[in-house]
Amino acid sequence: MKQILQKAKEEFFGVVDNFGSDPYHLLPHVPEVEKWAKYMISKYPKADEEVILLSVWLHDIGHYPIPTEIDHAIRSEDRAREFLERENYPKDKMDKVLHCVRAHRCRDIAPETLEAKILALIDSASHITTSMYFDMAKDHKEKNDNFKVYEKMKRDMRDLASFPEIEGELKGLFEAWENLIRAYEKINLE
Repeated sequence: MKQILQKAKEEFFGVVDNFGSDPYHLLPHVPEVEKWAKYMISKYPKADEEVILLSVWLHDIGHYPIPTEIDHAIRSEDRAREFLERENYPKDKMDKVLHCVRAHRCRDIAPETLEAKILALIDSASHITTSMYFDMAKDHKEKNDNFKVYEKMKRDMRDLASFPEIEGELKGLFEAWENLIRAYEKINLE
């Protein structure tokens, strides 16, 4: 497992490096998702650790280059497939990883497996335990853009509902972010 996981990490960092910048803040995001993965694997030992950890490092590799009209989950699934096929990864496990990657946004495909539900949860949970919401709000303010961060926050809370105990653990922190973003939105420095 260590070898394929290391190669997946290298693939992720290579995508960001090749793009030349990280406007989606993936460099702090994905390692935070990995921390959440290890936490959830300890709580749910029946989950396939390798599938989850590979999914962590492959779920956002479709973000770059930008702009694109294609959802990053679809591009990530395609790139993850290319990577896993190049590595001769077993087809049965590849299908599980690809489902996790594609379903992590809970949009056109719902997470059906425990591993996919965990990835959707930990992706959203990591937004709450990093500065992602504030980073998005700041980007929106600098571009005089609508504060789309509120929509993202609502989706994240929706995704936590599959694991009520985690939703409960994060509720106070989520509410603090919501209050902070609302206060920040009101500040006009121009």
